[in-house]
Amino acid sequence: MPLAVILLASAEDWVVRSVASVLENGGYQIVQAATGNAALDAARLRRPDAIILDLGLEQPHGFVTCRALRSDPAVSAATPIVLITLGPVTRLQQLDALRAGAWELRGQPLDGEELLLRLGAYIKGKLEVDRLGAEGLVDAASGLYNASGVARRSEELASLTTRQGLPLACVVFRPANGSAADGDRLAREFKTHGRVSDAIGRTGPDEFAVFAPATDSPAAEGLVRRLTDKVGNVRAGYSAAAGPGTSPQQLLAQARSALGA
Repeated sequence: MPLAVILLASAEDWVVRSVASVLENGGYQIVQAATGNAALDAARLRRPDAIILDLGLEQPHGFVTCRALRSDPAVSAATPIVLITLGPVTRLQQLDALRAGAWELRGQPLDGEELLLRLGAYIKGKLEVDRLGAEGLVDAASGLYNASGVARRSEELASLTTRQGLPLACVVFRPANGSAADGDRLAREFKTHGRVSDAIGRTGPDEFAVFAPATDSPAAEGLVRRLTDKVGNVRAGYSAAAGPGTSPQQLLAQARSALGA
């Protein structure tokens, strides 16, 4: 069985040496990049199973590179992106990392054993998605997650936000005129205007669900306004959980209830 490939992007030699040593001891094949642009090129060429980015990366900056990778069609939505930083991690940085599409941000000192365990779980999920094929979790017509795909990704987001003490919101959209005929147009609009940090799924012919990490109730209202302005002609309902205890399934059910009300 071929080794899983991890793209490691950092301009700091000691970071590359220390992290690469941990990863190689864990049985991974490493592809290195020293700039953001080089990381983008390597990701398109090698299609890595996971990506580790130094937040201090330049040309462009780590957050910009992360967003570009998450938006690139060559990088699967199931590919985990982990950001690392040379200092302690602030709450604001954690929020920015999630908004950029990273699965997590890890600071120093870096716990190599924990990193390997988390990467192992992330990559196992990514490889399972690859095995099932895109048709199993993605709506072929729109490129959005289907109901099964959004269920799986929302569970991953719930685990991540619970671990970091961040809120998670779910917003459900349906055509204002109640017609499923508008579904394909709306799917294209949601694909174009959705945030890279969110899991956006077509959960029915005329229903779209958005799971948004690091998003509380006021932010969910802002998300509704922004997407409504962009896609037009939709109704929406949302639910937000500030902490652990509310599952993604419950959030989705509550958002549907709010929409109906």
